[in-house]
Amino acid sequence: MLTDEQRNRAFRIIITTQCLGMLSAFLFQNGFYLNYFTKLGFSSSSFASLSALPSLFSVFLLLPFAFLSDRLGKLKLALIGQVFMVLSLMMMLAAGWIHAGLAMVVGSLLLFCLGGSLQGASWFALLNPIIPPSVRGRFFGRLRVTFMTVNILFTLAVAGMMKMTQSMWAFQVLIGVILVAHVLRYFTYARIPELEREDGETHKKRSFYKACTEVTHIPGFTQFNAYIFLITLFTAGIPIVFGLMQKDIFGFSEAQIMLAGNLFLAGNVAGCALGGRAVDRFGTKRVFLFTHLAYASTILFMLLRDMMPWTIFVHVLACTFVFSLVGAMAGVANTSEVLALIPATNKSLSTAVNMTLFNLGMALSGLIVSRLIEWHALAEEWKIGGLVFTDYDSILVGFAGLIVLMLATIGLVPKVVRNAQLMPGSGIPRP
Repeated sequence: MLTDEQRNRAFRIIITTQCLGMLSAFLFQNGFYLNYFTKLGFSSSSFASLSALPSLFSVFLLLPFAFLSDRLGKLKLALIGQVFMVLSLMMMLAAGWIHAGLAMVVGSLLLFCLGGSLQGASWFALLNPIIPPSVRGRFFGRLRVTFMTVNILFTLAVAGMMKMTQSMWAFQVLIGVILVAHVLRYFTYARIPELEREDGETHKKRSFYKACTEVTHIPGFTQFNAYIFLITLFTAGIPIVFGLMQKDIFGFSEAQIMLAGNLFLAGNVAGCALGGRAVDRFGTKRVFLFTHLAYASTILFMLLRDMMPWTIFVHVLACTFVFSLVGAMAGVANTSEVLALIPATNKSLSTAVNMTLFNLGMALSGLIVSRLIEWHALAEEWKIGGLVFTDYDSILVGFAGLIVLMLATIGLVPKVVRNAQLMPGSGIPRP
């Protein structure tokens, strides 16, 4: 057991660790990688594919890593993962100096996913005994708001730098800053106390197959995760489309793309705050119902951009902010439901199942966007009522229709959960 002083110190270490680590986790969402990969000469379809790559790779890693973390130690595997993340950023930095930039970027993303999966598979199980249930919601809310605020400030600094110069060295300096942050993160991560290390002996007697079977028999757990997979499949690709439209259709500058990314992060913070209150008051089913309608409405609003009296830039910022807010609310509802469903045992594996299906939905959604663009499967331009639309708009219409049809699957949410829990990374989307 920890004393109050030890617990408060652990809280500060956890928050510092996440603030250092989440700088890299949001590089896709704040527009940095979109600008960097464009600078490297990658196409829009390549960006969509690369966005999906980490999520796709983690699908095959989270479950075995969660099982191993209970056998070998959560902190031990997490620190090994941090080394991989440092190596991945070194490769991403080097991609701007050599001709084989695509190979280096792919290798960097795979290493980053390997490291992130080693950590993500056991993150909640590592923190669970440290944080008392009575303060868990408040702590995770504070944690998420803190690291999101740090990311917003960092993105503002990056956007300011992009206004001054868009040279390759500027991108590499910024990656270098994140690299230093991850080196420091190794030492802060190592100071997080692992209070349930001894439980690994019990798990050594249980096979991976048996542990997975036990998780699938949790009442309501399989149905709910099927729902999460489907809604993620139809929503995770939308921010990618928004980003590509900024670059290819609207011709935004690097600084404008970064500013839009900043609004995405701000929407995430607002959505976490609203989502927690909404789940506490109305329960997860009603929150999911609201987010379905809000997703579709935001997409419709984006399609009507030429009818609005303000500029395209303001319109895109508004759509980006609202969509991120809605996604964060859905993420809070997801986390609250998962924490209510998981049993006292197999916590790492239980949460890893949810994360695996979430990442699978993200990966497939990004790949769908990538292939539709690469194969020119949709008309590049079409008109309705005097309004001109593009193939990107066609993708948005398709996703919106599927989201509305998914209203019939709300019944897969097995219970109405109150007392919202805010877990890091609970928002949509996630790299």
